[in-house]
Amino acid sequence: MPFAKLLSNILPFGKAWLGFVFLASCTNQEFFYYDAIPSQSKAIVRVASEDRAKASLELFMGDDALTSSENSGVDISAPVYLFAAPDGSLGACAKVKDDDEIDNLISALAKAGKASGPKELKNCKYAVVNMNFLVAYNEDALVAVGPVIASDEQKVAKRLMRYLTLDPERGIGETDIFKEIEGAKSPVSLIASISVMPKKLVVPFLIGTPTGTSTDDVMLKADVSVNDSVLTLMGRTTSDNLLIRQGIDNAMNILAKGNSEEIIHVMESNKDFMTMLNSGGFREKLRNVQGRMLIIQSGNDTEVETLQGAEANILMKVSVNLKSLDKEVISIFEPFLGGVKRIEYEVRPLPPLCTYSDVINIGLPSVGREPECAKD
Repeated sequence: MPFAKLLSNILPFGKAWLGFVFLASCTNQEFFYYDAIPSQSKAIVRVASEDRAKASLELFMGDDALTSSENSGVDISAPVYLFAAPDGSLGACAKVKDDDEIDNLISALAKAGKASGPKELKNCKYAVVNMNFLVAYNEDALVAVGPVIASDEQKVAKRLMRYLTLDPERGIGETDIFKEIEGAKSPVSLIASISVMPKKLVVPFLIGTPTGTSTDDVMLKADVSVNDSVLTLMGRTTSDNLLIRQGIDNAMNILAKGNSEEIIHVMESNKDFMTMLNSGGFREKLRNVQGRMLIIQSGNDTEVETLQGAEANILMKVSVNLKSLDKEVISIFEPFLGGVKRIEYEVRPLPPLCTYSDVINIGLPSVGREPECAKD
């Protein structure tokens, strides 16, 4: 799955992939710019840092496309949203400050040989930029999707028109998944179906779920950071399915206790963990863990250690060496390869005012939402 390429837009490095950019709804209905995002998107990344938001859009528009212009027409002070659409395409959505300024920006890019001239499209304008991107815009919103190849341009354009005419009342802003990520306080945060994550990372996300759980039914809500060549996802999984959610929350309770035998029992409840448990002496290594565990995947080897120091506050940590990923996954993470060597997933506990038994008893009303006991 190509979702990891979305995250490339938040990084100061990595230059990498092709796509289509278009501007949102061309109707006369009142709507918010983010309503151009398909409401069934499988992942959304909220970029609230202006520098990172600008860098993310320039991966679509071209290097320095926004920084070289004093008046780009895009409102970078508003969050930029990256998304994985239901059809598998990748996208970015931004707020438009002045569509006339965007006209000028596109014209300047065209004179530099980096774009085609703007064309009309049902009260929107569009142009090909940065060799393989399609830009379409109106006075409200800018959206980017892709990658695509030139021969698919017309087919993709028709799909974009469906996005352009989204009914605001049925837009992403009315969904629980969007409301959850809007409440995030981190400069970069995501909420995503684990179905879009690399296979090497999927199994740890399934802890506590019963055998046969669909990856589409498990959501990850996390903050995203990149430091010292490590991309870190800090959060936890949950589900709209009550049984799955209770299983995950029960597993969080057990992880918090740090009892290795209970953790093994939880893992045994899902056959996806059995290969890990039964290979390389992992089961015995886990029995030697005194507290909360760190799982390290490198090549075909999987090690498990006890979390130490400040990291002991983390319920579980998974560290995957990029060199251990297969070619398909490496291509997905291509934008990260300019410095990132590991991907880590840190399972974070719920807010301290809330106990896991509370969560199990009352259930979470929607993806990632805090239960009442966690509120002031």
